[in-house]
Amino acid sequence: MRHDFDEAAWRELTLSRDRSLLYAPHRNEGGYFFNPWLPKDDRRSGPLGLMMSGRIEAPAIDEARYGAIANGYEYLAAGSDTLSFAGHATFIIQMNGSTIVTDPYFSGRAFIVRDKVRRRFDFEKIPERPVALISHNHYDHLDRHSVKALIKRKAVFIVPLGLKDFFTSLGAGDVHELDWWQSITLSGIKYTFLPAQHWSRRIGQPVNSTLWGAFMIEGGKKIFFSGDTGYFVGFKEFGQKFPGIDVALIGAGAYEPRWFMHYSHQNVEEFFMAVSDLGARLSIPMHFGVIELGKEPILYSPWQVDACMDRNPVYKDKVRIMRVGEHIMLENGK
Repeated sequence: MRHDFDEAAWRELTLSRDRSLLYAPHRNEGGYFFNPWLPKDDRRSGPLGLMMSGRIEAPAIDEARYGAIANGYEYLAAGSDTLSFAGHATFIIQMNGSTIVTDPYFSGRAFIVRDKVRRRFDFEKIPERPVALISHNHYDHLDRHSVKALIKRKAVFIVPLGLKDFFTSLGAGDVHELDWWQSITLSGIKYTFLPAQHWSRRIGQPVNSTLWGAFMIEGGKKIFFSGDTGYFVGFKEFGQKFPGIDVALIGAGAYEPRWFMHYSHQNVEEFFMAVSDLGARLSIPMHFGVIELGKEPILYSPWQVDACMDRNPVYKDKVRIMRVGEHIMLENGK
């Protein structure tokens, strides 16, 4: 099935949006959320078209360079300031004595889609009372198995509007529900929930009945986590509103076919646009390496990021590709 998509027209549309609408009301009279700067198209035939779309052709990609590596996470017990990429949108951040987990996903399956790369993860390696940040309710970002495991570690959850009851129903005792631009400070770290260009749906939770978003994490370092999002004017706003970002974790995966994915997921070109908008000292792509939700190969995104940096060496010191299982020290990015 062929669907034409005008990338230039889409880029012009996204860049023309009014940034003041990032602060506008974003819940309609029926109680459903929306993106006021650019509401999502209703693509009722989309899923069928996606299933029938062919996979993109790609050259052989060096798995030894981009593939997952083993990680026992023993170093988490030391409490040093580290950043670990556990795969897809899951990072484990240790900073200011706190352990922070973004969109924990370890179950091996997101609804009906199984992981291409299986990971072994021992939740006992996470120090007690971690803070878990949930960007939205899609199965590859809100994983019931991982949530239950974190509840056993006495986790504190920071979630979008509409999701608190889901977590309390699983036994979570400390859940903070935020709207866009709202903040909470825990153990000296400030968490601000920010807009993202996405949507929500889950069995038992109708389309857009719960909110979605990104996070700014401000402690010893200032770390931005994009969650799931398409490219939008929010990145430029965040870069100006939160100057001096140390690390930006930015989505760059599940972007093919573009006719279907363009609104909700960034391609690599848009990843670099977000990098420029945010102005972080170091930007790290994510949303790849574990599960194939788009029609590009599982390691196509980091390969494309590298190819882009070869053509634009100015990004060499500003962007770092992390393999699934890799960790770095937050102090110097090594």
